[in-house]
Amino acid sequence: MKKPELLAPAGNLEKLKIAVHYGADAVFLGGQEYGLRSNADNFTMEEIAEGVDFANRYGAKIYVTTNIIAHDENMEGLEEYLQNLESTGATGIIVADPLIIETCKKVAPRLEIHLSTQQSLSNYKAVEFWKQEGLDRVVLARETGAMEMSEMKEKVDIEIEAFIHGAMCIAYSGRCTLSNHMTARDSNRGGCCQSCRWDYDLLEVDSDGELDLYYDNSDVTPFAMSPKDLKLIESIPQMME
Repeated sequence: MKKPELLAPAGNLEKLKIAVHYGADAVFLGGQEYGLRSNADNFTMEEIAEGVDFANRYGAKIYVTTNIIAHDENMEGLEEYLQNLESTGATGIIVADPLIIETCKKVAPRLEIHLSTQQSLSNYKAVEFWKQEGLDRVVLARETGAMEMSEMKEKVDIEIEAFIHGAMCIAYSGRCTLSNHMTARDSNRGGCCQSCRWDYDLLEVDSDGELDLYYDNSDVTPFAMSPKDLKLIESIPQMME
């Protein structure tokens, strides 16, 4: 059985080093621009270079998220940013938008290109399409089932990545604008405020025409729109097969 790559997130250099020390084969992180964690403690270009140097000593790889859904205004500075990423020695980028994909091919060809889960890939024909576009790996939608994964791997010769732990989005990844509507923060350009994980009450109009709780508040948790988090540790052997 082929051993898969274990990929861990890192919010800063300390967490990157911990992930590598504890056996991660690769680490993904966000830079100062073009990622979906604009309010996080992201890496400067110098920190990315330091992280790459550290990871290389242990045979680990570094991937940088550039996975926003880009608008025309995001084009300014993109070429220079990708060239700087390439110069750090990072293995590749995780990307969701064709604008960034095509720009990377042109100005930073040594970077591997991995398609982000933000593209919501859930069938083998979509995987086949992105392989034909020259991508090195696809990250599947978190909602993808085991049978679908098997079919993709059987029919398309490309690296496939799947999440095994973490939060689930109420919408398909990359297709939610709830945060935009409720807080004017673009969820697909790094501003998601996780509106779906707030406390909500479900109301009904009673016989007197008044609004009332639809359920007994003592029996039901208020997270009406938040799905259960992903936890697939027991399914890892099946996924490896």
